[in-house]
Amino acid sequence: MTGAGSGIGRETALTLARSGATVVASDINGDGAREVAEACGPSAVAFDHDVTDEAGWQSCAEAIDQRFGHLDVLVNNAGIMVSRPFSEAPVDILRRQHQINVESVYIGMQVAEPLMRAAIAKGAVGASIINVASVYGMVAGAQFAAYSATKGAVRALSRAVAFEWAQSGIRVNCVLPGPVQTNLGADWEPPVDASGNPIPPDVALAGWAAMIPMKRLGLAGDIAPMIAFLASDGAAFVTGAEFVADGGYTAA
Repeated sequence: MTGAGSGIGRETALTLARSGATVVASDINGDGAREVAEACGPSAVAFDHDVTDEAGWQSCAEAIDQRFGHLDVLVNNAGIMVSRPFSEAPVDILRRQHQINVESVYIGMQVAEPLMRAAIAKGAVGASIINVASVYGMVAGAQFAAYSATKGAVRALSRAVAFEWAQSGIRVNCVLPGPVQTNLGADWEPPVDASGNPIPPDVALAGWAAMIPMKRLGLAGDIAPMIAFLASDGAAFVTGAEFVADGGYTAA
């Protein structure tokens, strides 16, 4: 899984490992990926992986093929969120997020396909791809125009590939988390106020929590079990679907 070094990715990797999966953890933060792989057990593997690098994807696939000969599950979790008022957001902000949030998902699914077909040929019930989008790909949010565009694209891409691969045994589904309390690092740049000054993270997060009917932010542990279900054979008849976990944020 990508973006495994922290947040939702880390919790999902640990959840999958506890269910008996052999985890391949990748992250641009190689130390984070290695720490997670170590926590997942001796069979886990870590890659220092920039998801925007197509050659890096190929290298990962070749290493997985040599070591395991197949791939059962791909979780495209790596992403970045940059918040800016639309009138003050240069197109480079869109391009940067598109490359990480959308192109990496596109490349990852293409690279995974042969390995997944190999898993099915060896008798697997099927193979599963879970793409992590966001509720901001389905509803509006102030200063999220570029981010919303990329996450909306992930939703559409997931449905299109799910439809195309429906008879192959490769399932493609999408998870849409609401605002989640994770480590606020390089994958998140906070919004700004009317004067262009960054809003302190605790203030921004408190504002989000106040808008959620449950009156709290999500936790990585709220999202990981949903991904684990979609990865399992229990979801064998589920493809092209979207699963929202947002504390009721999009219910109104």
